[in-house]
Amino acid sequence: MAELALIKTANGQLAPLAANDAELIQQKLKTGDVVRADFKKARNGKFHRKYMALLTMAFDYFEPQPVQYRGQQLTPAKNFDEFRRWVAVQAGFYDVVGYPDGSVRVRAKSISFASMDDIEFDALYSASIDVLLLNVLYGKFKSAQEVDSAVEQILRFA
Repeated sequence: MAELALIKTANGQLAPLAANDAELIQQKLKTGDVVRADFKKARNGKFHRKYMALLTMAFDYFEPQPVQYRGQQLTPAKNFDEFRRWVAVQAGFYDVVGYPDGSVRVRAKSISFASMDDIEFDALYSASIDVLLLNVLYGKFKSAQEVDSAVEQILRFA
């Protein structure tokens, strides 16, 4: 089974948080199935959506530049998941992984609801705006406040 996000409704029942959660219930569970779960209160879902809107906006501005690799000029693929991970690492939210040959790599920390609380997620959001202003959004926005305002406007139309 997979992780499932639920939200408490006004009538006191638990309902799927997003479409993928509803799909999981519809496709994986049959009427009468019993499911056991450990419940954890997740961080603010609206803030998670705001972060994803920030990344999506910046990703829309991002255009990979051709690079030289082993004597060939290549244009890297534009990949949202890699972009998201790159932003997190550049913002300082990463784990260092060691390998048997002594080499190390940095890996973006998970932004799942269970892995990051509201305080750490707020720090990630703020640091991500700084990274994006320096590397992707320069010349398009003048300040972190201007970026945040644009993200809020996107959310109002979503």
